[in-house]
Amino acid sequence: MKKTCTHQPDCLKLIQRIIDREATPEEEATFLANKDQCLPCQEGFELEQSLRNAIKSNCSTKCPEALFARIKAKLFVVLILISILIPLFC
Repeated sequence: MKKTCTHQPDCLKLIQRIIDREATPEEEATFLANKDQCLPCQEGFELEQSLRNAIKSNCSTKCPEALFARIKAKLFVVLILISILIPLFC
């Protein structure tokens, strides 16, 4: 299994598109077939899915779209920082 991903920012964007159901079926199938070979992609996918599930299960009202977009952008930055820092300490 790969410990680093050479195109991690693109993979993180694709992960978000997959979870948002915005990726094409081909993109999703290709990513899901390969994610088990890349630790950062696998962890990124699981983290994003867990965050989304936690938010959905604890929210009873719909989040305003502008707020959701800001939160999503900040989470993306955090995921990128995590993906850069984890290899430095492992």
